Amino acid sequence: MAKKIEKAKLKKVPQDPVESSTAEKEQGKSRHNEMRDTIESIIIALVFAFVFRAYSAEAFVIPTGSMAPTLYGRHKELHCAECGVKYAVGASDELVEKSEYYLPDNKVTGAFCPNCRYYTNLQNAMPFTGDRIIVNKFPFDYGDPGRWDVIVFKYPEASQTNYIKRLVGLPGEEIQISRGDVYARKNEKEPFQILRKDNLDKQLTVQQLVYDDDYPPREILEYGWPERWSPMQQVKPVETRFEDLKQSAWELDRVARAYQYKGTTAKADKLEWLRYQHIVPRQSEWALLQENPELFTQTMLSSPPQSRLISDYTAYNNYSGGSSSGAFTYDAAFWVGDLTLSFDVEIQSEAGELLVELMRGDRHFRVRFDVKTGQAKLYFVEDFPNPEPVETELTTVETDLKGQGGYSVMFANVDQRLCLWINGSVVDLGAASEYQPPVSPAPREGDLAPAGVAGVGIDFTVSHLMLQRDIYYRADEYYQNQEYSGDRRHLWELLWDPAAWSRQYEDHRQQVRFDQMSDDEFFVLGDNSARSADSRLWGNARQA
Repeated sequence: MAKKIEKAKLKKVPQDPVESSTAEKEQGKSRHNEMRDTIESIIIALVFAFVFRAYSAEAFVIPTGSMAPTLYGRHKELHCAECGVKYAVGASDELVEKSEYYLPDNKVTGAFCPNCRYYTNLQNAMPFTGDRIIVNKFPFDYGDPGRWDVIVFKYPEASQTNYIKRLVGLPGEEIQISRGDVYARKNEKEPFQILRKDNLDKQLTVQQLVYDDDYPPREILEYGWPERWSPMQQVKPVETRFEDLKQSAWELDRVARAYQYKGTTAKADKLEWLRYQHIVPRQSEWALLQENPELFTQTMLSSPPQSRLISDYTAYNNYSGGSSSGAFTYDAAFWVGDLTLSFDVEIQSEAGELLVELMRGDRHFRVRFDVKTGQAKLYFVEDFPNPEPVETELTTVETDLKGQGGYSVMFANVDQRLCLWINGSVVDLGAASEYQPPVSPAPREGDLAPAGVAGVGIDFTVSHLMLQRDIYYRADEYYQNQEYSGDRRHLWELLWDPAAWSRQYEDHRQQVRFDQMSDDEFFVLGDNSARSADSRLWGNARQA
């Protein structure tokens, strides 16, 4: 009996049995309501997620490198051990297409720096998945996407596959690709017009690194490799050629990467330029330096390396190992004349002129700043076919580059249009900045030193020099019909000789015209033109 009482004492019994019953019911009801609220919240969240995904936005992972370097697919990231530049190399080939199955034989084992071409071993480097993006669907409920927008869409020939490309051609247009540029027209009676990027932010987004002087390959330079920025002077009035100056008004601080021009005391009767030469080491030269530094230095003295034309080289595509190991080293054989030069300048004089120049073929495109007034004169000098250089003024504008002080300058010649930025702000050059292509679009000797800075009666210092190039769109039509039908490696080897390169290219090149699009069709291209399957290459198996 006592035992039963003990159990009774251990049981919690409220004084009021009616009150206890009510409390238990309320607690049960409360728990039920909480569970129902939780379930309802989950359902509502799922509904919102579904609606958001279906109508507003959706997340995607970039699978391939067709939009590199704007957007990366599966890739490996690294810092160049020689110059310090950070870059990425594609690693999508390590997987079976459209799957996550790893192929050991396709492992990407090394990469080549876009700045100095130094080889980095990637045997132990871990890959990263493709970039993750959120795609906004809402704007397209009220209108079509705009030219140069990046879009995600279902591939017409396989509607279960998502593609991400850049929209270039609009409904009703006929598209032509020639020498890296894209042209369009509405009907056969109209001439083709080059397609420019009205939004300059988009133009800057697709520029690719040629050389960043803040990241010099110091070891190879110490053993005698030539610097890419050096004092030069024009030596031929026709078919412009530049040669190095042994003595000039330039003082070069190679450690700080700052270059001072003392123009107020200069006695030169010609412009003394600080010019860029595309003197890029090959793998054989890097190997010689590592194996025998003394012999490397002797070779530099006896046979100095020469500048070559800037090509459509893309480090993302160049790697060792993998299914395409080394295939794109010699593939990047196409000359790119659309360039963007940026730098900082410290003006140390109240008056004088600062000149910035970009070469393309027969023309020197220049901007001449009067630092006393802040005015900038935009013009080009054409050497060929004229017996004497002919200067054509495009426009004169007011700028903030006025008087002593520090400024950032960016000058671009892209898509047959000149663009100028001072301190990060666009200078409105108007319609005069757009020009018609020259009689001969071929590269000239001047393109071996395509960018320069000079002064007249002024002291200044330039630093943070960086040269970039525009996208070069390959004029390929389907996989069998390529822009260049000759030996690609031979064309690459001729980049040191503009005249020979031009003859070889013209003998085997093609420009491509694509069928006029209907009212519901668009033409899309990948930013990584050499590795992009896009409207150039797609067939029409559906006979749509």
